[in-house]
Amino acid sequence: MSRKIIAALITIAMLFATYGLLLTYFTVNKKTMPIAINGTMDLTKWAFEENGVVRLDGQWEFYPHRLLFSHPHDAESLGDQPPSFIQVPGYWAKQMDTLGVATYRLRVLIDDDSVVYGIKTAAVLISNRLIVNGQVVGSSGDPDLEEDYRALNKPYVSYFTLKQGWNDILVEVANHEFRVASGIGESIQLGKADQISRIRDLATAHDWVVLTAFLIMGLYFIGLFSQRRNDLSLVVFGLVCLFIAAFTSVSGERVLFDVIGPFPFWLYFRIQMVVTVGVGVGFFLYVYTAFRPYSHKWLTKGGLVTGTCLLLLHLGFATQLTTGLLRLVTSLYVTLALLYATYVFVHAVLHKVAGSWYLAVAAMALNAMILNQNLNVYFGVPIYSFAPVEPFLVLLMLALLMSLRFSNAFQRIEELSEQLLEADKHKDDFLARTSHEFKTPLHGVMNISRSMLDDVANPVTAEQREKLQLMIEVTRKLSQLVYDILDLSKLKQGEFRIVLAPVDVRSVVEVQIRFYAYLCTDKDIQLVNQVPTDLPLAQADENRISQVISNLLDNAIKHTEHGMIIVTGKEHGGLLQFEVRDTGAGIDPENLPHIYEPFKSTEETRKRGFGLGLPIAKQLIDLQGGTLAVMSTLGVGTTFTFTLPMALQHSDPWVPSSTSYAQPLEKEYSFSTPYIMNPDGQRTVLIVDDQYVNLKVLLDALQSLNYRVIAVKDGYEALEQIDQPGRIDLVILDLMMPGMSGYEVCLEIRKRYSLLDLPVLMVTAALQPQDKVAAFQVGANDYLPKPFDLEELKARIGSLLAMKESLGRAVHMEVAFLQSQIKPHFLYNVLNSIVSSSYTDVERARNMIIALADYLRGSFRFSNTDERIEFDEEFQLIQTYVEIEQARFGDRICFKYDIPEDAYRSKMPPLLLQPLVENAIRHGIGARIEGGTVELKAERFEGSWLFTVIDDGVGISTERIDLLLEQNESNGEHGVGLRNINKRLRFEYGTSLELASEPGHGTSVAFRIPDLQS
Repeated sequence: MSRKIIAALITIAMLFATYGLLLTYFTVNKKTMPIAINGTMDLTKWAFEENGVVRLDGQWEFYPHRLLFSHPHDAESLGDQPPSFIQVPGYWAKQMDTLGVATYRLRVLIDDDSVVYGIKTAAVLISNRLIVNGQVVGSSGDPDLEEDYRALNKPYVSYFTLKQGWNDILVEVANHEFRVASGIGESIQLGKADQISRIRDLATAHDWVVLTAFLIMGLYFIGLFSQRRNDLSLVVFGLVCLFIAAFTSVSGERVLFDVIGPFPFWLYFRIQMVVTVGVGVGFFLYVYTAFRPYSHKWLTKGGLVTGTCLLLLHLGFATQLTTGLLRLVTSLYVTLALLYATYVFVHAVLHKVAGSWYLAVAAMALNAMILNQNLNVYFGVPIYSFAPVEPFLVLLMLALLMSLRFSNAFQRIEELSEQLLEADKHKDDFLARTSHEFKTPLHGVMNISRSMLDDVANPVTAEQREKLQLMIEVTRKLSQLVYDILDLSKLKQGEFRIVLAPVDVRSVVEVQIRFYAYLCTDKDIQLVNQVPTDLPLAQADENRISQVISNLLDNAIKHTEHGMIIVTGKEHGGLLQFEVRDTGAGIDPENLPHIYEPFKSTEETRKRGFGLGLPIAKQLIDLQGGTLAVMSTLGVGTTFTFTLPMALQHSDPWVPSSTSYAQPLEKEYSFSTPYIMNPDGQRTVLIVDDQYVNLKVLLDALQSLNYRVIAVKDGYEALEQIDQPGRIDLVILDLMMPGMSGYEVCLEIRKRYSLLDLPVLMVTAALQPQDKVAAFQVGANDYLPKPFDLEELKARIGSLLAMKESLGRAVHMEVAFLQSQIKPHFLYNVLNSIVSSSYTDVERARNMIIALADYLRGSFRFSNTDERIEFDEEFQLIQTYVEIEQARFGDRICFKYDIPEDAYRSKMPPLLLQPLVENAIRHGIGARIEGGTVELKAERFEGSWLFTVIDDGVGISTERIDLLLEQNESNGEHGVGLRNINKRLRFEYGTSLELASEPGHGTSVAFRIPDLQS
């Protein structure tokens, strides 16, 4: 047996069960009451207190075409004519034409005249007037002849007193427009006043309960449709509920009249018929929209077409065309529509559609309500005789249905959410893996492009260079996008680690400004850091703040063609507030709410793109307890403002915090700086870091390497140590430091020392690639990111020191070369002097030969391996050289010296002073015809020996001084170059030649060496 047949059988069974229960209820609860016979009813034996009200049913006297009370001549014209009788409730269609007037009369026998009585009318078509013992006690409309007639058809209650014995009750009825039926269609009830009041209240409450329940349901479903516009069945069912509410308002007690007052019968009747048909059309349309797979297409469309035709007929010609048959068709249409909907719901139940059982039960409740209405219309059964259970049952079923739908939807949403989260995780994994795989080929393309740009053997053309530079820029942006995708993936998965510590944001800004200033060399953009140096420290993650500022600067540069990009900072409301302000194109106000959404596409982003920098910056700031906001004006510029909490230790910028590359010490501590460890170490290493824990870690790591280590806490102390006498072999420099950043310190070092003279190892926790680039741009020899392995640190230190040692060996080789080279013109001039003297002054010639032999012996005695000699040996060589020159030039050369006894035992590298004396004699006083004086002085100065060579010769210009200190062999200068001496002083002691001269007045050359005596 098919499911359709089963569904039909179940529907029929449910229908019979429902109707059977209702009919049984009405039958069982119907009391035996007095019946009017021949226009009279004896109520002397009816106990109103015990039995309640009585229905005035039975045979009433009937006077067709006459209004006995309002038109007395109609009563006079009757004469002795016996009355006819009519059954009440019932219609007068068999006694007279449907349209017309008539009077009903009933005589009631009462034996208790001590109480107030009342009458409750129902449907008396179409207007009526109630007269008791010659007194009008109630009316509905104005029953009269057609010219004075007014229809209303509203039930009412009247109160009056009755006399003991027979009482006369007249009901005048008029109907001039309703062709279906006329007369007293429902029972008129008589009882005591309080009993009638209760019935009236019960009837009114019944209608208001039904109306309110369906009105709320209708509005609820229509409101729900406004939120779920893709489900048309919601608004259809909402309209069905509103139609039922509207029908209830114009049936029963006609409560609509109580709300807005009486209105014409033609309008009232049209409303009643239209909403009745609308209920049927609504059910056909609902099953079509909500349960289309389980409905019959032809039956549904036929029902909709029939309902549409009925709607048009009732809407245009309700009172003119309505007949008993049409009214019956209308009632059957609504009943069949509801039965068909019930069948579809049961069919859906058999297919296990969620919630269809609730709809089936609700449909049966509505069937019961329609049956009650039909019994009222066709059999005069009061609507309120059955408690308003149907609307509550319908409301309960719909509430359960919506609860089930919401529960299923929520469960489905949870399942979809889990699937989406899983898919999103797979997507993030795919992006992360793909991005990670992209890094290597991207860097490969970038490096190959750079190597082609720098290829000296095969130089590229200008056009090729431009294309290669464009390729490098594109791959750089792609590489940054790869890192952004990796960061975004970590942020979404909650794997992003934030390490909060006191941070000097100004130093971070300075680092990023320097890097992006390098990238903007081809643009007319000026980057300015206006963050105050005395701004308190921020409680933030140094690496991530660097990333935020980098992203904001990159975004500003991307949207700025020319102008300025300024970074400012200040305290505001207990927080640190920073602004990145540009003079770029600005952002369209429509796009401002979307700039923090990853991969958001707009017209503006399609041109330039927001990228992922801003979304990542926003999330990073949020993670650190700050906020990021933006203000922008098209054509003027954009300002990004972010806030950060101030560090708790902002009053002491040197309080240590935990580091990401070593376990923090159990107790925070500090020590005075500069701190020197192992003063007798073979090599001197200067370590610079603003956190004492980091300094301690480096001190412990270098302790086993026999290095002399100097630890300082900031850049200012580092420069003080570098400027002091004494050799420093290596600087380990932290990148981010308050006050003076590692970049600024490195720049200052490079102003004093070359890459080979003083290597710099930059260490930092910064993760951005541009940090490395900026470090090398300012002169760092190597770069080591935190966290690092201590063994790797030692290896890099060893490599840099080995490089410096190779420089030392090159310097000593240069000294050896200088030692071995005998200037041809010097030998030629000395030998010529000896030959000429041998003819005139043999003793003088003999002394010159002895002095030349001593000079050559002293020069050849020095070995490249001798790093230190006593000054006494250097001074003997100086004296020998002076004797030779004095033998040649006589009184033109005057040599003086002022040397303490202790100075002779001081240690120094060979050939430091002799070349200076030689230069003073040859180029200072030798250029003057009258000659001059050369003076050599030694004196103690702040723990060092200060040696000075002074002449009163021709002097040197300022421009030539710079040239002499930087000269090389290719510039044509003769003699032992000052450059070599200066280089050895830097290498050995970290000091330089102090050269002062004034043209025409002489020259002074001095240097300092530590006071190290043998």
